[in-house]
Amino acid sequence: VNFILIVYFTHLLFHIFNIFAKSEKIAIIRLVEAMNKKYHAHLLALDFESWIFSDYVNRENLSIKQLRELDNNYTLQSLEEILKILREYRQKITFFVILKLEELYPGILARIQDEGHEIGWHSYTHETLLSLETLEKELHYSKKYIRKYKIRGFQAPKIQFFKEGYDLLKQHGFTYSSSIYGNSRYIYNFDGIFEIPVSTSKESYNPQMERITFPSNMNVKNILSFGIPIGSSYFWSILGKNYYARKLTHAREKNISMNLFIHNWQIVKPRSNSLQFKPKEHKSFLQNPLYYPYTKNVKDIFEYLLLGFKFQTFEEYVSEKKNLFYSCR
Repeated sequence: VNFILIVYFTHLLFHIFNIFAKSEKIAIIRLVEAMNKKYHAHLLALDFESWIFSDYVNRENLSIKQLRELDNNYTLQSLEEILKILREYRQKITFFVILKLEELYPGILARIQDEGHEIGWHSYTHETLLSLETLEKELHYSKKYIRKYKIRGFQAPKIQFFKEGYDLLKQHGFTYSSSIYGNSRYIYNFDGIFEIPVSTSKESYNPQMERITFPSNMNVKNILSFGIPIGSSYFWSILGKNYYARKLTHAREKNISMNLFIHNWQIVKPRSNSLQFKPKEHKSFLQNPLYYPYTKNVKDIFEYLLLGFKFQTFEEYVSEKKNLFYSCR
């Protein structure tokens, strides 16, 4: 009897603790919302992908059925988990989606929009977009979804794009891109497309438009030029949540919006039942040392930032800032 009473009171205390903890979190969220009203909101993009669109899987030209089996319902699971988190913290963000996922799971784009989030284009198959031929092919397969869901924003896979591609984006109805690294306080206009750089650490970086390097990937030369690409979630597990809290706070005090992105597979770990194909996130440090930071789950940092800072969609940001954007010469 004593044991049963101990178990009962333990469960009761645990339940009471959870109620107070949840109430405290809601109170904090409301307080942060009130504080953030006077500040510009930051940008936090969610690159919504699946490991089945890795280069080594894409080469196999698998059917939709095979890809769905390989995905093992991961796409739907990660989407629901992330939407739940965003609801809890009352945040609306932009999802840059690989649009072939809509063919695997019809309705996921509507699911995202129904929750009040913006959908952006992250290519059709996560192909690296460094030529007009590749860009035209990816746009061709994506165009019915771009039209149906009125997609106006773009983020290049791996943040690798080419300057000649902006005109083609404009022809397909896009208005903005976030496909270079740089100082996010300076926004550019390439052939009618507003380019919003993913944030880097060097606040003094402010090149003339003709000096911006394409592609804007993470090589030594570029990093020496614009600093550490802290907007990339590659660095989240390296730099930690306190570093990002300081950076976001510093930017907010100057009414500057930082631009960050994260992947769904950094929040919900991919899984595979396949003996032939495995997600890169399952590899050890010795197997792929440069990729290792991406294997670390950063869900705690994601929630920490959602709790402490206000974010907005790119569509909202462009609408607010477009009159201040630089013009391409």
